[in-house]
Amino acid sequence: MNKHLKRVLVILFTISILAIFILILKLGSRLPENPSDYTGNTAGNLYNHGLFAEDASHIYFANPADNFRLYRMDHSLENVECINTDSVEYLNPDATSSYLYYSRINYRKNTYGNTVFDILDTGIYRLNLKNKGLTRLYPDACGSVLLGGNTLFYQSYGEDGNFDLESISVLDNDAKSKLLSTSYNTPVNYNNGMLYYADLQNDNYLYSLNPENGSTVPVSDIECYQPIVTSQGTYYLSLKHNYALLFLPNGSDEATLITGSPVSAYNLSSNGRYLFYQVDLKHSSRLCKYDIVTGTETELMSGSFKNLNTVSDYLFFTDFAETTCYCHDITSGTTFSFMPLPEDSQ
Repeated sequence: MNKHLKRVLVILFTISILAIFILILKLGSRLPENPSDYTGNTAGNLYNHGLFAEDASHIYFANPADNFRLYRMDHSLENVECINTDSVEYLNPDATSSYLYYSRINYRKNTYGNTVFDILDTGIYRLNLKNKGLTRLYPDACGSVLLGGNTLFYQSYGEDGNFDLESISVLDNDAKSKLLSTSYNTPVNYNNGMLYYADLQNDNYLYSLNPENGSTVPVSDIECYQPIVTSQGTYYLSLKHNYALLFLPNGSDEATLITGSPVSAYNLSSNGRYLFYQVDLKHSSRLCKYDIVTGTETELMSGSFKNLNTVSDYLFFTDFAETTCYCHDITSGTTFSFMPLPEDSQ
């Protein structure tokens, strides 16, 4: 073999090795794909700021005992650990337990965390749950954030000062945001590739929105607020009836009254059997639990509460001042204070 041919073979071999190395890097940097109908959190949780979320391995939560910093724990509520010093809301884990998406709200902190990046108060971030790497996807303050399939839907502040609806692909690291609507749409209900929302700027009816082209279609003429769309029907707060909680079965024009009292916040249990709602009355405000199967209501606690989040067999909620978080164990029926302390204070 002459020297010239040997040199050519060495160059070709080197180029091949570099190409394989670059291919491996590209494949390693690809984000895992979610099923098209996947949702990172429930509508009920996202109406309540998405402070809790879960995947097959963990429950993730914004810890009220530690400036709403990001924590996780086992489904047994054990092995609690802080995984990021950001104050967070609108938590959305992906389907593979590889990444967690959230909105950063560091302006709520009494003290900043341990990294220089805490000076960036707001934005939407993706946390790599394996190596704790952080990627910023959107730089500004926002409203609700939902992971639907492989798309993040979020509310951005428009030029008129109201929320616009935007989206961004989570599979493309170089993806640009896409404006879907300049109307006030809360992206929390994602079913079969469609977003469902109450049109609060016009007739308050229930609409669906196609994220592919931004087209909207009226679904029902109920005057609703914070609708939760399920496979059986839609729960909603009725504007006609002073925020009473109702349920409209699919295919029906007649809604069922759950409670006629004014409700300020509500949520549905993970198994779909129970409703939890905060009744706001001057002298008898209370947090209630409603058994959908038996039609019975039980008072859990008297007083004013908010941030009703459900994961696994639990309801988590805070007092109105957000100084104490509580956990209601749906299985045992017990309610207790849930305030895990940061590691440096234990």
